Amino acid sequence: MKIKDKISSWFIRNIVLPKVEDISQPGFIIIPTSIRKEKINMRELFLSESLIELIENSISNIKRGDFYLYLIGKKFGYTYSYFSDFPTINNKKIETFAYFVVRWVEATYASSISHTIDIKSKIFSLKMKDYIVCRHNGKGYLVGHGGIAGIWSYVMQDLNIEAVQPKCQGRGDKECLVIAAPYETLVKMGYKPIRCEEIEKIEMSPEYKKFNEIRPTRWATKSLKNLIDSGIFEYKHGQVTYRGERFFLCEASFMYILEKELKKVKNGLKILWDCSFEFGKNLTKISGRQEPSKFITDFFSALGFGDILVLEKKGRYEIIVKYFPWFNYANEIDFTMFRGMLSGVISGFTEKEIILKKIEKDTREGNLSLYIKE
Repeated sequence: MKIKDKISSWFIRNIVLPKVEDISQPGFIIIPTSIRKEKINMRELFLSESLIELIENSISNIKRGDFYLYLIGKKFGYTYSYFSDFPTINNKKIETFAYFVVRWVEATYASSISHTIDIKSKIFSLKMKDYIVCRHNGKGYLVGHGGIAGIWSYVMQDLNIEAVQPKCQGRGDKECLVIAAPYETLVKMGYKPIRCEEIEKIEMSPEYKKFNEIRPTRWATKSLKNLIDSGIFEYKHGQVTYRGERFFLCEASFMYILEKELKKVKNGLKILWDCSFEFGKNLTKISGRQEPSKFITDFFSALGFGDILVLEKKGRYEIIVKYFPWFNYANEIDFTMFRGMLSGVISGFTEKEIILKKIEKDTREGNLSLYIKE
């Protein structure tokens, strides 16, 4: 058996079959987990690699752009680790945990990964090939070393831990190398890490459990599993692609943290909108001519964005979304990335500029509903 096939088999055996990831529900992609013995459904999204590339390339061009990207990545990695209930430094299971997580990443984010851990010195290093995003743009702050810094900070319970990526395929190296360690340790090793200890510790709220429960969908009929089984999405060696466009699993808090932090950056939300809109239009180019309402309901619901209905009234579009993934920052963002993507999709299919600029949020029915229109 080839190594890549072994990776794929590991993914199926340890992730798909035991439903560590449940991709069988229309509108939902979930990881059933628990925090302090409280069972919850952690909502996940399938996001596009090229969308993240667009965002990183654009933000890195502004003043202190690399810092903001790294900050977002680290905050996301830390938050994701908390909601995943990862073991921390006092837990003897760290070595086993690291092996499992690295294999999971290898099956979904990269073609191969090797890792080393020095618990005493708090050093965690990864060598990776074909890692998402940075393999193209040589950056990888959001879901690369920024996110890894957040994960290792949580596991070590030390916000002084940072990460660097001295080697990257996107910069011409044969592989990517990420080293996470205390800031001073990285400096002694000759690196110049970004310093970022501004991590807001998020607590799991009763709303998180309640609003993210799986419910029967009214409009969405396709799950990600349906799209993979039917061949619309291609699944090979743990990697999911749609007509050459690579997608990857990402816990839904990423979308919230990204927008909340970019609100603090000059032109940050405009950049986020422009990149999301561009991605939406690019998606229509590889999809061929389709009816936008049906495409959005089938495609974005299957990616985990909830139960979606698209209405066209006299040439104007309105979108209703039930069971949108909820996170603690729901009242602090206006879902710029989501609205931008949908605006780009509708604009691309109709060949008219459609801007979904109005949004209302509603939680009165015990879930997060969004009402979006021009």
